[in-house]
Amino acid sequence: MKKGIISAILFIAWEINAQVALPTFQGTHFAKSSGSQTFSYTGSQQTFTVPAGVSTITIKVWGAQGGNSGYFSSSGNCATGGKGGYSTGTLSVSSGNTVYIYVGGQGEGYSSCSTQMQNTGAKDGGWNGGGGNSVTGPGGTGGGGASDVRYGGTGTSNRKIVAGGGGGGGNAENSTRLSNGGAGGGTSGQTMATNTQFYSRSPGNGATQSSGNSNGVGSTANQNLSGGGGGGYYGGGKGDNSTGGGGGSGYIGGVSDAETIAGNASMPDPDGGTMTGREGNGIIIISW
Repeated sequence: MKKGIISAILFIAWEINAQVALPTFQGTHFAKSSGSQTFSYTGSQQTFTVPAGVSTITIKVWGAQGGNSGYFSSSGNCATGGKGGYSTGTLSVSSGNTVYIYVGGQGEGYSSCSTQMQNTGAKDGGWNGGGGNSVTGPGGTGGGGASDVRYGGTGTSNRKIVAGGGGGGGNAENSTRLSNGGAGGGTSGQTMATNTQFYSRSPGNGATQSSGNSNGVGSTANQNLSGGGGGGYYGGGKGDNSTGGGGGSGYIGGVSDAETIAGNASMPDPDGGTMTGREGNGIIIISW
């Protein structure tokens, strides 16, 4: 009898337990947003606010080209400004913080090769570090500005990644000695070969990671028809009389999974595919 009662009690307890829904516990998941934002040249600082849930951003930066020259000699040839470089990397960030964006501008030059360079006045360097030409006439061209991203402040010491700008073009002697400016970007901006320059004079020196102008501003040219240096992590050097300026250097020391490419080499095109150097103004793309 006792055995039957115990069995009945156990059966009833099992039935009750089977009909009670036991709570289940699952981890709480928060969806992390993703997206991309493109910053074009404006001539002033821009900002990006880190979205909620984002701890890293991918940065792609292209520096600006140096100014293109017009014609001066009877040869009718023209110099081109050095093309801007490219850098990319991943930056660790905190949600809600501000990232500071500086998109470089192309150095001032001439609208076309058919424009006379004689007595056209001084030319400005591109915004964000391009060196100008201070000669009132005949003036050379300005170097291209660097593009960079800063975090934790707005000083040059807060730069996390830089794409260097190209040096400004000089005066073409003939179809061989065109006096083009040096490309910006890479660990070292480009110094053009002397045999490519007017009368084989010395062009501006490309900047490195430790040489050039430490404020990131290209040197201002102070001789006729010469190009200013490109902006960069270090600024490029000015060209001699009638020669092109040197390119500014790139920098990737503040980011991880990084790469920097000079403007005379193949790099990603922001519109898709690849290209050799950045022409015109710089550009910056941030994705997360």
